[in-house]
Amino acid sequence: MSKTTLAPKTRNITMLFRQATAAEIEEGAQWYRDAYEIAGALAVKNGTTVEVAAGIIAALSPLQSWGANVNLAARFMAAGGLSEGYLKNGLAKANQILKGAQVLNVLSGLKVRNFYLGIASQGTLGVCLDRHSWSVACGYRFGNFMPTLTPKRYAAGVEAYTRAARILSKEYGEEFTPAQVQAVTWKLYRRMYWSDGAFDSFTI
Repeated sequence: MSKTTLAPKTRNITMLFRQATAAEIEEGAQWYRDAYEIAGALAVKNGTTVEVAAGIIAALSPLQSWGANVNLAARFMAAGGLSEGYLKNGLAKANQILKGAQVLNVLSGLKVRNFYLGIASQGTLGVCLDRHSWSVACGYRFGNFMPTLTPKRYAAGVEAYTRAARILSKEYGEEFTPAQVQAVTWKLYRRMYWSDGAFDSFTI
């Protein structure tokens, strides 16, 4: 990927990040740690591991808000698995993970796999790119009509967030991972365009 191709995306990410207050940066940088704690609470409640809980959350994440995602994962685990009430493919993968299959051998799709990695590593690994994060990198709002994130596009997005993390870490004197930069800018974007937090409530 050429520097010319990546430069605008990196610049768009860093420009939005710089609009965040100190509190917003802290909140976003903490997002995956908080998600890990949620997965941990589900794991303890259901007698399994945090990796299994994080894998189930990731498997059940497509087309879901964060609150709906956690609520479904909690209901799924409490029931010992479900066969209906969500996308069949997602439920099938979640059931495999619950039964002991290796998470990354089951999960497919770059977004879902990276979402799992972000949660399981508390934000040290993975870059989860959804339509919001891709819109941030491209500098304009795609909404529900965005181009397919092909492996090539996804790789470009990951590299842009990785470069942005290096730039911002040096600028702020604080080490940010690409996943943390993604989370900070994702939350800012949602606040600008999608009523951040409106669909994030959950019970576990």
